[in-house]
Amino acid sequence: MNKVVQKETRAAGTMPRHLLLLSKSQEVTDVSRRLAAYGWHCLTAASGHEAILKLSGQQLGVAVAMLCPRADTLSSDIALIQSHFPHLLWIALTDGKLDKACQWLLSARFIDYHHSPLDWDSVNKALGHADGMAKLLPVKTAGVKITDILGTHPCIIRLKQDIQKLASTDETVLLSGETGTGKGLCAKWLHRMSARADGPFIALNCGALPNGLIQSTLFGHEKGAFTGADRQYQGHIEQAKDGVLFLDEIADLPLELQVNLLHFLDDRQITRIGGKSPLKINCRIIFATHQNLEKAVDDGTFREDLYHRINVLRLHVPSLREYCTEVRLMAEAFLAQLSPPNRSLSFSDSAIATMRHYDWPGNVRELQNRIRRAVIMAETSLITPDDLGLSVAIHAKHRDLVSQRDELDVEAVLKAISDHKHNMSAAARALNISRSTLYRLLKKEPG
Repeated sequence: MNKVVQKETRAAGTMPRHLLLLSKSQEVTDVSRRLAAYGWHCLTAASGHEAILKLSGQQLGVAVAMLCPRADTLSSDIALIQSHFPHLLWIALTDGKLDKACQWLLSARFIDYHHSPLDWDSVNKALGHADGMAKLLPVKTAGVKITDILGTHPCIIRLKQDIQKLASTDETVLLSGETGTGKGLCAKWLHRMSARADGPFIALNCGALPNGLIQSTLFGHEKGAFTGADRQYQGHIEQAKDGVLFLDEIADLPLELQVNLLHFLDDRQITRIGGKSPLKINCRIIFATHQNLEKAVDDGTFREDLYHRINVLRLHVPSLREYCTEVRLMAEAFLAQLSPPNRSLSFSDSAIATMRHYDWPGNVRELQNRIRRAVIMAETSLITPDDLGLSVAIHAKHRDLVSQRDELDVEAVLKAISDHKHNMSAAARALNISRSTLYRLLKKEPG
């Protein structure tokens, strides 16, 4: 009896565990069979939209992505799935050939990865840990609020003050800022602190649905309006009556629907697809985008009249780099939220120092995901940079700097030296340069 059959025999009679398997590779059938031998039932999908449809109504905690050498083949799909199912814990299977984009994707989105030749026992063990943690998280986070805006940095204080001002009005608000900064959370704060707090909060990511579904999702439809419309459907605008509608990634809304949205903002009336009578809807709308809307207007992808209509009260949500002194406070709050009740975890000094020096390209969302990863990966009560997955990320950052050696500035060199406690040889190795080159760069005049 071969090893796979032994595993299948061992798994027989047990309740199957479920996971999402995202892959564009033809090897997906073999991987699904391998995981089935350990008792895993795989919901397979080749795209983000397919995954969202298959995950609807499911209660999965773990997702596996088979990454090709070029990460851009799945990066947007994973981002789309995470926008709908942020609780999923991701594990990657790779062939070991990682380009820079793939390295970033692994560090920002995944709690663990395994490269070929795959050790399926190790993969199964990692999946089991992740599945167990996923089952704990809803219990742990239920009723837990990190809704207080943490920190005393000037930009955080300014954000609190601005939210209080905007919450006292009923006007449309536009939230801008990088991906992962917490624009959705700011929208919820605006709702909870407003006179509409008792009303519904309805959120829609405008970039997460196919164009053919957005109009129906936003404005609703009548029974029989089109093939498959077997019942009346109230769109998100109608669902937000007497409450707040949060439209995220508004720059992704198709031009033809931008006209309809502009009309609603002007007269506060909608007509369902297939409907005859307009409906008066009283709701507040909060928009958000990480894109440059001014450039989108210049490029002709966003209507200028809609831009001026929504860009009245604008709130910029700062990136984590702008208040990096608050990283420890936020990290400890996330750790308290995400730690299992039977474990006492804390950050090592090196983990705190590493988090403070990291650039956080994924902002607060990345910080939360890295701590979620660390809770699973930590083997002791002290979380290390390796548990956070930051050692590899910072090393890759140093390599990127060296690939542009002519632009390498003194500040970056000093940071590498500080990271390695003034060990010049270690700093030079981290930067992938010789000691003589390191000393030369230290003598470089600032430009």
